[in-house]
Amino acid sequence: MSTFNSLGSNHTFSSALRILFAGGGASAKKRLTEYLETRYGGRAILMYKGREALRLALSSVPENAAVAINGYTCWAVYQAVQESGHTCHYLDISDTSLNFSAQILREALTSNPAIKAVVIQNTLGLPCDIEGIASLCRERGLVLIEDVAHSIGTTYANGAEAGTVGDFVILSFSQDKVIDAVAGGALIIRNKKYQEMTALPKKVPLTQQLKDRLYPLLAWKIRAAHSLYIGAIVHGLFRGLRILSRPLPDAGSSDAHELPSWYCTEILRQYSTLEKITQHRREIAAVYAGVIDKSLLVSEDVALLARSTNLRFPILFEQRDDLIEYLKARNVYVGDVWYDAPVGPKRFLNRTDYRGQCPTAEKIARMMVNLPTHINISVADAENIAMHVNQWLRSEGSNEYPVQLIQDEEVWEKFLSKQQPHSFLHSWKWGQHYEQTGSKIFRAGVYQDETLVGIGLFIKIGARRGTFLVCPHGPVISRAADEEPTLSELVRYSTHIAREEKCDFIRFCPLSEANDANKAMYRRLGFRDAPIHMHPEISWMLDITKPEDVLLKEMRKTTRYLIKKMEREGVEITQSSDPADMEQFASVYSATVQRQQFTPFSKEYLKTEFELFSQGGQAVFFFGKYRGELTAAAIIIFYNGQAFYHHSGSLQKFNDINASYLLQWRVIQEAKKRGCTLYNFWGISPDNKPKHAWAGLSLFKKGFGGFAEAYLHAQDMPLTAKYWLNYGIETVRRIRRRL
Repeated sequence: MSTFNSLGSNHTFSSALRILFAGGGASAKKRLTEYLETRYGGRAILMYKGREALRLALSSVPENAAVAINGYTCWAVYQAVQESGHTCHYLDISDTSLNFSAQILREALTSNPAIKAVVIQNTLGLPCDIEGIASLCRERGLVLIEDVAHSIGTTYANGAEAGTVGDFVILSFSQDKVIDAVAGGALIIRNKKYQEMTALPKKVPLTQQLKDRLYPLLAWKIRAAHSLYIGAIVHGLFRGLRILSRPLPDAGSSDAHELPSWYCTEILRQYSTLEKITQHRREIAAVYAGVIDKSLLVSEDVALLARSTNLRFPILFEQRDDLIEYLKARNVYVGDVWYDAPVGPKRFLNRTDYRGQCPTAEKIARMMVNLPTHINISVADAENIAMHVNQWLRSEGSNEYPVQLIQDEEVWEKFLSKQQPHSFLHSWKWGQHYEQTGSKIFRAGVYQDETLVGIGLFIKIGARRGTFLVCPHGPVISRAADEEPTLSELVRYSTHIAREEKCDFIRFCPLSEANDANKAMYRRLGFRDAPIHMHPEISWMLDITKPEDVLLKEMRKTTRYLIKKMEREGVEITQSSDPADMEQFASVYSATVQRQQFTPFSKEYLKTEFELFSQGGQAVFFFGKYRGELTAAAIIIFYNGQAFYHHSGSLQKFNDINASYLLQWRVIQEAKKRGCTLYNFWGISPDNKPKHAWAGLSLFKKGFGGFAEAYLHAQDMPLTAKYWLNYGIETVRRIRRRL
């Protein structure tokens, strides 16, 4: 059978049947209550979920307090804090224990005196610095809550068992925990000050109890079906029928529920074998720690692992998704990484008030892979999994080209300024432009021997036809770099981001030369031609290093004549870097849209772009007027030695007057003054498409002299079936727009 971390992997077929027909009664609840009270030294209240127990514990904290929690945790913890009327103070973690330290807590208490309670969680069973944390809590009079959902059976460095130190202890017996009864939880009140706390729990609905009884059996069937390559279908069927119990429903009730007695029977049975379970997990963890390449380990501390319950065995690597897919092909399914965000699961992160307080947690969440340690994993299984991990690392995972997020504008722009070709669509400000207009962006860099050799700006675009990740006029790769492996790493990174962001496809719009070699390279990396372009793929360029008289001489005769005529007729060309002049530009732009029937950018979009690039004089309005009336307008971007003719419009108010010719000449003259070497007229139509929508505009641009620069057609990597809907829609649009 295939190997999983979760999906009821604590259970076999026989244990699934035992839970299906489990009985109980008042005596089972009484025995479990007494057992927990003896083991943990406090009053026990049995509840249906651990998060319900946490909410009850937090009711002891003064109203509107801050609660310090691990910065790498579960949505259920955040939810419990919020529903108790408090706020979360996130404490960043150590990357070697996955918990916060006493020193981090001390610094937080200094900066935030509103903290009145501390929740520790011993992530994945790895014990935290309980002595230092407990000492601080006693010193400051803080409520200490031990959430041992991951760590039943863990032992602290001082020899104390997890759950025997705090004022309150939270226990969870939910799916895939050390003690797994599908559901169940308990609050242990150790501090006598709070002994009189009461709960008014509701009954767990019989339908939910039936789902819980069925869960181990259904999960066993799903795992078995994976061996027949139909596991995903069976899993989807059970979820579609809503008969599969879920550990973290999308909309959980804030009510407390009484734990039915039949769960108590199973919890007691598993506590009776806890020593065996714990010893087994430690043995499996020792196999992983001894075999897997040390560069992947969270901790090499043998003593730490020997005190941990090792709920799962974490390893860290940047190319997590590739390793997960590699293991999946070998029937080892470890895609459920537990916490894929500082407050996991990631799909809930936007519901929280987390705002980047824990950079180490973010790094760990991006890199962590958890290997199984449950009772049904044998030593031979663990050795086999470890061998697969090492094989992958040697064959595919040795990363000579690591990818890192770039957060320094100077680093980004310095690299870009040295590359040819490139455009302002890959500039730092272009990313800011999309952020300010509501899109999510990612800036990544590829390094070789600590030297930056390639960058990629990735913008998430949401549309009804499909959500996609676009790389505008990029990626940009140094000519000194080995292009394909550098590009490959950016593809890996963007694929990972796209999947996390639920994108349907990825679109690269590179400024690579349009040749067979580049097309073949993108094919090897999984791309296909896009149905439509997003940015110019043939640009008309003019070398403006020549003297003005030479530039005029090399223009088409008609163009040169119209420039001189507009000068004689008194056409006036003015410049402005004032964003307030957007109103003037917009009036000309909107009239041009109506006349030529193309898809416009919104005024807000244009305004944001201009405001950003006008800082430092990179964006300039050029206006053409005749007899005091505005007849032509353009937005020119001056960037890294080039002038870009980006947005424009004209009004047909006067016969024989076309201010656009003189406007272009004044732009060229201004670009020369600024030291630019190239004027980029932006896109033109292909020569073999005389009916192309841009044919007339292309003729106008070519009249100024220059040359065409053709780039590789936009490249798409489909990720979901919805891509083909987008493909059809964009194909129709291209045909209708004569592009």
